[in-house]
Amino acid sequence: MTTQLTVPVTGASSGIGRATTTEFARQGHLVFAAARREDVLAGLAATAPHIQAAGLDVTDEGSVRRAWAEIEAATGGAGVDVLVNCAGFALTGPVEILGGPAVQRQFATNVFGLLTVTRAVLPAMRARQSGRIINISSLVGRATFPGMGVYGATKYAVEALSDALRQEVAGFGIKVVIIEPGFVATNIGETADANAGAGQQIPPAYADMAARGSRYLAAQIAKGIAADQVAATIVKTALQPNPRLRYVVPARARPLITLLTALPGRLADRAKQRALTAA
Repeated sequence: MTTQLTVPVTGASSGIGRATTTEFARQGHLVFAAARREDVLAGLAATAPHIQAAGLDVTDEGSVRRAWAEIEAATGGAGVDVLVNCAGFALTGPVEILGGPAVQRQFATNVFGLLTVTRAVLPAMRARQSGRIINISSLVGRATFPGMGVYGATKYAVEALSDALRQEVAGFGIKVVIIEPGFVATNIGETADANAGAGQQIPPAYADMAARGSRYLAAQIAKGIAADQVAATIVKTALQPNPRLRYVVPARARPLITLLTALPGRLADRAKQRALTAA
């Protein structure tokens, strides 16, 4: 029987975060389901005895401090074994037209929120000389397509932060792992909401590009992998004694990422443009 782990999962109200929470609990681990939507968390906690709701807004440092204090109290000050940073959303659209507040919200959630939560849990991990931090990046954090520049920028930031943090905390017995999912099948309305959050009218000059990008995104999401598949990889990674530094999910996407990152820039750009045109 595997030792029970204590695991806070951010972004637990939907998508990969919810699937990860459910999978950890199914395997008997204690999960603190963390997200802003406390009503949804309450319903999730009611589905399994190993899930505890933890209201948390990653963009609010006070909220993070309060949630962490509750988790510490619930664990008797022992801290947590694994942190899974799932909270995030995808803002899409040409870089020029995305509104400043929407871009700031994107970085506040995907980057600064991840940093705030990670900094909260690290002292206890260092004191115990063990722990694992699993950060959810994206394939777009390695190869960015038109219309995904701002979202990709946040995921490039997650990659860089994770690479540095991994080296900084290795001497304390803490491992940092990056999960890079491809397109995940989800409610297309969630993507539309994120795009609408830009609050910008698409000018005619970008209309064709935006239309092709929307068709491509919709097609990829329609045939995307299930959130459960990503969750299974996350839980497996949490349990492995010596995990890899990065996991691409699904594994079949690895050759494409290797190709796009190895090609000269202009050739990679052409390959991406062909993919958008074919959608």
